[in-house]
Amino acid sequence: MRDEKILIVDDDPAIRRLIWKSLQSTGILIYQTDSVEKTIAINSRVSFDLFLLDISLEHENDGYHLAQLIREENPTVPIVFLSGKSDEKDMINGYEIGADHYITKPFSPALLKAQIVSILDRRNVLREKGIAKPEGDLCSGMFRFDQKRYQFFKNDQPIKLSSKEIMLMRFFMENPDQVFSKEQIYSNVWQDGQFDANTVMVFINHLRNKIEDDPKQARFLKTVWGIGYTFLPEGDAF
Repeated sequence: MRDEKILIVDDDPAIRRLIWKSLQSTGILIYQTDSVEKTIAINSRVSFDLFLLDISLEHENDGYHLAQLIREENPTVPIVFLSGKSDEKDMINGYEIGADHYITKPFSPALLKAQIVSILDRRNVLREKGIAKPEGDLCSGMFRFDQKRYQFFKNDQPIKLSSKEIMLMRFFMENPDQVFSKEQIYSNVWQDGQFDANTVMVFINHLRNKIEDDPKQARFLKTVWGIGYTFLPEGDAF
């Protein structure tokens, strides 16, 4: 029997009921709220394993704001956005804020159930392997990754990263000076078996904008043409 706790945040009771019905057979403990204020209140009392957030609550982008608040408290907890917005820019904005998945309405309840169970299963595997609670810092050149607090630094100056950027940067910090294909990067960081080269490229560009002195002339996170990418912590030419 599963014992994970998830929080559904949506101001449409019909949507909340549909999600609850699709998940009740899993044994997952399902909590529900319909506003930012109620979510903040319950999140202070309950430790959740996943958040399922509608983007538009009382105001247009309340879900984005709420995700940022959650990320400040817990940088690694899975966040899934539910949204009626299907434009690419809205999806990219969601991923930049820290979403692990972005699902557009209308959605398949069976598919949503499978995605949530898959996310929770991967999280449990990481916990069992001890990956979810690492010790010490990763240090490479001028970069440092605090594995206890999931914070990233360049020259001891903090750089704010989204949850997926954190996982991507951690992967590179653990494997400096090695060349990885897009498929290898996706497999290690996203781990959902549905390879998406564009997703990798988008997040590589996000990281470059944050860690490079000149993102157009990358020195640390470099493209290896025809193969993929490599992280060079000393900024050497490749």
